[in-house]
Amino acid sequence: MVCYDISNPKRLRKVARTCEDFGYRKQFSVFLVRVSPTDFVRLRSRLYDIINLDEDQVLFIPLTESALQRTEAIGRPTDAYNKHDVVIIL
Repeated sequence: MVCYDISNPKRLRKVARTCEDFGYRKQFSVFLVRVSPTDFVRLRSRLYDIINLDEDQVLFIPLTESALQRTEAIGRPTDAYNKHDVVIIL
């Protein structure tokens, strides 16, 4: 899972577009990505080049399939669990 808090709208759009290249949007600033170790390095590198390290933050949170199966949501319904939601970071 990739989550971000970006303070500049231009950088925010660039971060979102980059994340779309590797996964799909789960919420406004939350993406589920399924990447190989090589693609993870590419994703992290591209985001590193976009963000302002003093103002922005990107979190990479590894998830397991069992963790995704236990996903709960309150408020708007979330998409049902899909086995393709698994994030693989080795």
